[in-house]
Amino acid sequence: MKIPKARKLPSGTWFIQLRLGGESVPVTGRTEKECRDRAALIKAEHRAGKREKIAAGADMTLREACQKYIEKKEKARKSPETIRGYDVILRNRFQSAMSKRISSIQSWQQLYNADAEHLSPKTMQNTWAFIRAAVETEAGISLPKIETVTREKKEHAFLDPDQVKAFVKASEGDKYRIALLLALHSCRLSEILAISWSDVDLQAGRIRIAGAVVWDKHGHKVEKSQNKTEGSTRWVPIFIPELTQELSAAHSKTGKLVTANRNTILRHSDAICEAIGAPKVGVHGLRHSFASLCYSLNVPMKITMQVGGWSDPKIVSDIYTHLSQKNINEQVDSLKKFFINANKNANDAK
Repeated sequence: MKIPKARKLPSGTWFIQLRLGGESVPVTGRTEKECRDRAALIKAEHRAGKREKIAAGADMTLREACQKYIEKKEKARKSPETIRGYDVILRNRFQSAMSKRISSIQSWQQLYNADAEHLSPKTMQNTWAFIRAAVETEAGISLPKIETVTREKKEHAFLDPDQVKAFVKASEGDKYRIALLLALHSCRLSEILAISWSDVDLQAGRIRIAGAVVWDKHGHKVEKSQNKTEGSTRWVPIFIPELTQELSAAHSKTGKLVTANRNTILRHSDAICEAIGAPKVGVHGLRHSFASLCYSLNVPMKITMQVGGWSDPKIVSDIYTHLSQKNINEQVDSLKKFFINANKNANDAK
């Protein structure tokens, strides 16, 4: 890589912006030559350091690289849930190569394909991203480009408006009804478990969503003060009357709003879905059902995203597009039936 041309700043100082290892490195000098000489020296030192790293990395096993990468991310206070995901990959993916020296691994594509046969594209995307980052960061070795899984994305099931009504009615008397109704208000399960009674404003008819409960790599519950994204911290209006009734009737209004194991809430959700003849959408599917309901009521997508705490418009857009296509198909069927019946009536009149 050539050294970029130096440019003179208004202050009279000469400036070069280097890109080394994916990072921007500013270089300055009193003269153009001094600036270029400094840039050349920094670049040479970077190359020498990279060569040393690659040499050391050649003797490193894949497991060692992954472990070092995880340790650094833990020290950087990465989300416990993210660390847990890394640990799952370390213990379960690319197992035939974990004890091998990185320099001796010949076919990364073969390793990838072996796991891809029984894992989802999303899981493989996360797996390869972690492996590649660990090897390149800790061993200084760039991995080859591989052919990744391109299977069709499976749509997440959710309830339609009529099923939502049936679900709310069927949930009456359920021990975890508050949690299930909160999911229908767009709340993630991790957010539901973090809600305290102090976040509930019954007079204003709203609930503050801030923070999340996740699990670390040891299976221990960890409470985070920050939600999944910055936009996830929000006030959610209570629009299902049954939730207001449940909250008002609660005997204790201190501590956490919901105290339950996440799998228990999931089982109760699936049991109610089964009872009303709906697909088992899970707690996350109830959250997506909120977006489905918003679409059917012509709520603008921007409002749906704001209430639901979605920062990525693609997620809500996919739901809206799916339902829009479903409506188009239904209308086309109605048009077909109109002309079929018209022809039938004309034939009957002959």
